[in-house]
Amino acid sequence: MRVLVLSLTVMILWAKMWAYPTSTNLAPSSEVMGKGEVRLELSTVSYGGLFRSGTEYYAYSQFGWHRLEWGFDIYRYPDGNGSYKTRLAFNVKARILDENGQSPSLVIGVLDVGKGLTASPYAVFGKTWGRSTWHLGIGRFCNNERWWVAAEYLLTSQLLLVIDRLSGRDGYSSLGVYWSLTENLELGVAVGIPNSSRNERAILLSLSWTR
Repeated sequence: MRVLVLSLTVMILWAKMWAYPTSTNLAPSSEVMGKGEVRLELSTVSYGGLFRSGTEYYAYSQFGWHRLEWGFDIYRYPDGNGSYKTRLAFNVKARILDENGQSPSLVIGVLDVGKGLTASPYAVFGKTWGRSTWHLGIGRFCNNERWWVAAEYLLTSQLLLVIDRLSGRDGYSSLGVYWSLTENLELGVAVGIPNSSRNERAILLSLSWTR
C-alpha cells in the first residue's frame, strides 16, 4: 500500500511538470485535464513521407472543468480529388470512475460532433503502474467498432514514450516520443505502422501549449 501511494504521488508530481497528451498517438486516452487547464495543439499527419501531397492538418483546443474535458477541433484534409476540405468538430469526455487500489479509472466521451461528421462515442479504462500508464479503450470510429490498447512511459522528466495499437484494417500501431521543451510547450513525433500492408506508413507531428 505504501509503495502504491508513493508511486501515485510521484506520478502526480510528474504530471504537474509534464504536458502529457490527452490522447495517445492515435486514440483517446483515459486522462482528463484538471479544472482550469487549457491545451492548444497543432498537428499534422503525413503518409508515405513527411509533408507529402495529402498531408492532413489539425488544430485542437481542450479545456478542463471539474471531471470534464471538452474542446473544438479543426480538420483540414484532402478529398478523393485532392482538394482540401475543412471540418469543424466538438469533443467532450468525462471521468466516471477514479483509479484507486486495484480498480482502473474509466472515462467516456464522444469525438467528431459537427456538421458533415459522424459522432464517435468511446470508453477508456486507465491504470498506472510505477512510471507507466496503460489505456484500454473501445469505441465506434468511421462507422466501425474499434478497440485500442496504449501505454505511456516516462523516460525522463522531459521525455514521454507512447505506444498504441488501433484495431481495424485501416488502423495503425504507432510509437511516439513527446519532448517537454518548457514547462508549457511540448513537441511530439510518432510513426504509425499500418495494420494492412496496402496502406502507407504515417508520420505524426504535434506542437502543443498547456497552461
